[in-house]
Amino acid sequence: MNLVAVGLSHHTAPVEVREQLAMGPTGVPGLLQRLRDDAVGAEGVLLSTCNRVELYAVPSRGRSADDIADWLIHSTGNRTRGMGRHLFAYQQKDALRHVFRVASSLDSMIIGEPQIVGQMRDAYKVATTAHAAGPVMRRVMDRALHVAKRVRTETDIAREAVSVGRAGVELARQVLGSLKGRSALLIGAGAHGKLVATSLLGYGLGELVVANRTFERAADLARKFGGSAAHLDDIERHLDRVDVVVASTGAGRLLVTRAQMARVVRRRRYRSQVLLDLSVPRNIDPTINDLDGAYRFDVDDLREVAAQGQAKRRQAAQVAEGIVRDEVDRVWTQMQGEEHRAALAGIMRRAEAIRSAELARADKVLSNLSPKDRKAVEAMTRAIVKKVLHPAMQQGRAWAEEGDLVRLEAALLTLGVASTESE
Repeated sequence: MNLVAVGLSHHTAPVEVREQLAMGPTGVPGLLQRLRDDAVGAEGVLLSTCNRVELYAVPSRGRSADDIADWLIHSTGNRTRGMGRHLFAYQQKDALRHVFRVASSLDSMIIGEPQIVGQMRDAYKVATTAHAAGPVMRRVMDRALHVAKRVRTETDIAREAVSVGRAGVELARQVLGSLKGRSALLIGAGAHGKLVATSLLGYGLGELVVANRTFERAADLARKFGGSAAHLDDIERHLDRVDVVVASTGAGRLLVTRAQMARVVRRRRYRSQVLLDLSVPRNIDPTINDLDGAYRFDVDDLREVAAQGQAKRRQAAQVAEGIVRDEVDRVWTQMQGEEHRAALAGIMRRAEAIRSAELARADKVLSNLSPKDRKAVEAMTRAIVKKVLHPAMQQGRAWAEEGDLVRLEAALLTLGVASTESE
């Protein structure tokens, strides 16, 4: 079996290079068809995302990983000098390992990110629809998705916050528990605030109110989030009823003061409330933390949570690498064993063909025999072939089952020479 993985990623090429090979989903089926029409690859799956353009393929007879890499550059209409130095090319077991690591997000820019699994599944679906995923690529992709599932369920690789948005959610959940049905107030339209708001909504937030210095801007942003708008001067009324407050403005001053929050916490009867101040200079008075029921965090707190999450994901990644390594060894041995068992069956067919040919050459002599005697000769020659090959074939099958491919290769070579010499 010959398997290759060629392409480029954020590890090997900057975005201005990656975008030259990038391809939308509508162009992929045609590219995979040309892969076969040009007799470069017998099977293929193309993965094209913002961080990578990679082709996983079974080369056609006589073709190499370098041939496929060159073809990929030229078939996408790209003849930029120096493009080749950005491409990687893995073969055989290394290629299988790469596919498994990509699917498991171990090769991602952010380890543990969830999008890559869906992107791999979509790429596989496109290749299957285009009849470009044959038996080898179906086996590889099915196992890659299985390995990705194992990594996500058996490790903590995706459970720790590594972004400002997720970190804000984690802090809110630590204080409030489930966010399902909770309400939040977003003050301002800063980038970090929008990230946190998006993450909160993804965890089941029931209501989002957006307050901004310009009401029209607040209304526009609220529509995008499916929330409601409020005037900046009216935020204290909303502070009374929301569970989470996110401040992200360029106001350069305190918008939520200690005096305000002292009134708010009394009216809320000291129910827990999370206040995330993502602004620099800060918008929420730091001394609010002294008030019962008020939990204020700033952007440094979120970054610390994100950094802790990255460290924990790196620890989980070590466990995940072990899962990938074990799966690669097992799957590669199985696939090689299946290939060699097929080769053993081919030798039996070849030996049978030789036997039949030799009987045909002796037809003049055999024609004098009775039908019964001819049948006996037929049975005898078939039995001789089976008895001669049986011990070696039996041992070969055992080695294939055990994954002892070194001795199996030697056995195949011996049988192959014997078959050639018989002819």
